[in-house]
Amino acid sequence: MLTSPSRPWQLLVLSAQTDSALKTATVNLADYLRQHPDFNLADVAHTLQHEQPAFKHRRMVVCRDIEDAVVALEDPRRVLTNIQETKQRPIAFMFPGLGTHYVNMAWELYQVEPVFQKQIDYCCEFLKPLLGQDLRDIIYPHRTSGQEQRSPQENSPGLDLRKMLGRSQTPTDAKMVAATSLLNQTNLAQPAIFVIEYALAQLLISWGIRPAAMIGYSIGEYVAATLAEVLSLDEGLTLIAARAQMIQKLPGGAMLAVPLSQTEISPLLNDKLSLSAVNGPSMGVIAGETNAIEVLEQQLTQKGLACRRLETSHAFHSYMMQGATSDLRELVKTFNLQAPKIPYISNVTGTWITAASATNPDYWVKHLCQPVLFASGMQKLWKEQYPILLEVGPGQTLSSFALQCIENNPAVSQIILPTLRYSYDRKPDLAFLLKTLGRLWLAGVQIDWTGFYAHEHRHSIPLPAYLF
Repeated sequence: MLTSPSRPWQLLVLSAQTDSALKTATVNLADYLRQHPDFNLADVAHTLQHEQPAFKHRRMVVCRDIEDAVVALEDPRRVLTNIQETKQRPIAFMFPGLGTHYVNMAWELYQVEPVFQKQIDYCCEFLKPLLGQDLRDIIYPHRTSGQEQRSPQENSPGLDLRKMLGRSQTPTDAKMVAATSLLNQTNLAQPAIFVIEYALAQLLISWGIRPAAMIGYSIGEYVAATLAEVLSLDEGLTLIAARAQMIQKLPGGAMLAVPLSQTEISPLLNDKLSLSAVNGPSMGVIAGETNAIEVLEQQLTQKGLACRRLETSHAFHSYMMQGATSDLRELVKTFNLQAPKIPYISNVTGTWITAASATNPDYWVKHLCQPVLFASGMQKLWKEQYPILLEVGPGQTLSSFALQCIENNPAVSQIILPTLRYSYDRKPDLAFLLKTLGRLWLAGVQIDWTGFYAHEHRHSIPLPAYLF
């Protein structure tokens, strides 16, 4: 029986009507696979996903081959179990902005997921004449060199602590050094974030993970608007590239994260300091001239407040963006803006975007200069939908913000999941994403397994009948 190449990682799912039956099924599957070491693990995964009834007691594990599957099924640290909620919850996509991007983000997905690769390739080809270079050469500097990067093991130590603390050694690879420097420039970082998040969203949608609502953070709102078809993809790419280049030409600035509420921040503002973002009840960002930020940081630190300077070249979402407003407005006027087809939260208002705002060029000018009202937007989204929150982009910054914003409701569990690892997380990209896919399935989300295997030819194989 011929079978096609498969992903290097597989998602095994099991379900049963009772907890004891689920435990028995897990033991039996491990024993069965131990007795059949020549089985194709992808076909095992496919059979489990397609042919077993989806009962409420559920279990999943991510593994790389039959031997690893046996080990994983017997390791309580790798097996995740849940009882499906009685009511299916909507999914909300969260799109982060700058700050957690890095060279080689989603590199394994680019290699093994055709939908993701196709979207990346289209976007980067379209952006070539606009940026004067191929973004793929920056995001994936070894893409054409034939140099393969070793993929870590799914159960390897989870974090590079030195890198997480900013103490990792400077890379000696010349391509990596050059790519990192370029990717940290605003005119390239913003398009790169847009492209990665848009492609990742399309991959998730192809697997049946469709957002009922969305919330973006800064650049992330452009991804939401494009998915909602306010902008066509070509318009979104054109706008994000031009906007980034406009900002790159503006005077530099600085940004300071402060543990203060919006009310507490207001007295600190002046003609050189603006409120840039409200990320939580007591989490704000102030932006402005570098000298003014430095003075403010010293003052607040002396008062015992733990402030943090953000790694940024400009004072985003502040008065210092005013120099780009005229050009931005004129560019947006050339687009055929449409009412959103998927509801999403506005950074400017902290509530649902309206058709009038989304199609008004002045809205996008306000979005450039006014603060990101993430906290109020997240509170609005949560209270009205209680969705499963899925962060579609690198890291888990918005997930941590969301935890600070949403109120605890004993009747509703908080399910907040990432899709791409932080740069210092050593887990493979695909294993990381499949674990999230499995956790969505555990929560009762219906996965489109046909879409999941659209680029593979899998076969059903004999498995113990009592598993089904």
